[in-house]
Amino acid sequence: MPKPKRKYKFTNKKHSVGGVLSTLMALAAIGMIVVSIVISFRARGEGGAEVGTLSLMALVFSVFGLVMGLLSYRETDRYYSFSFIGSLMNGIITILLIMLLLVGI
Repeated sequence: MPKPKRKYKFTNKKHSVGGVLSTLMALAAIGMIVVSIVISFRARGEGGAEVGTLSLMALVFSVFGLVMGLLSYRETDRYYSFSFIGSLMNGIITILLIMLLLVGI
């Protein structure tokens, strides 16, 4: 029976701060979108300014998170997994919210 392989970490690398911030901004934007959907359903489609404000705030958060995620690749000797996840999530959220905004106009 073979021995289980152990994974050792021989480095001082840490996760990039911008990548973690980008991922947190994406989660906050997703939270705002979910809250705005719940408000819209409870108001039977008549959410009005509350839903619009939350959606625009989510768009601002996602654009800011996308910029922070892309800029976090400049940090040296870091892990970039959170940068990739945050940039991808924020890019998708930004595109979807812009499409939703254009359909609503």
